[in-house]
Amino acid sequence: MGLFDSIAGSVIGKIAGNSDNPMLQAGLELMNKCGGPQGILEKLRESGLGAEVESWLGSGSNLPLSLSQVLQVFGSALLQPLAAKLSLSPEDLAAKLAEYLPQAIDKLSPEGELPSSQAELMARAFSLLKE
Repeated sequence: MGLFDSIAGSVIGKIAGNSDNPMLQAGLELMNKCGGPQGILEKLRESGLGAEVESWLGSGSNLPLSLSQVLQVFGSALLQPLAAKLSLSPEDLAAKLAEYLPQAIDKLSPEGELPSSQAELMARAFSLLKE
């Protein structure tokens, strides 16, 4: 387990109030497998969801992400083992990701861009805990 995983796990525990929260675990695992938040955004853009991504980064309202879009972007090869590990069906995991991913990206990018380093990302996440 790397430093980022350790720190992120601590942040997740504080946010969730319970380190066994499957949605937060899923988000962390997905970020790790996709190359962090920037990697997730790149996957979404490559799948034709650039307008949605830009809405989450912008100051206006967030465009929604659907269950079918999550399944298409991340695919069963990534979602199936993660869902099984968290005792969720792939559809349940995808539905939760569709609900929470736009909100998470929006909160991590108040100036319209995600932090460029892991240290900045963690600092931003810690600052959200204080709000």
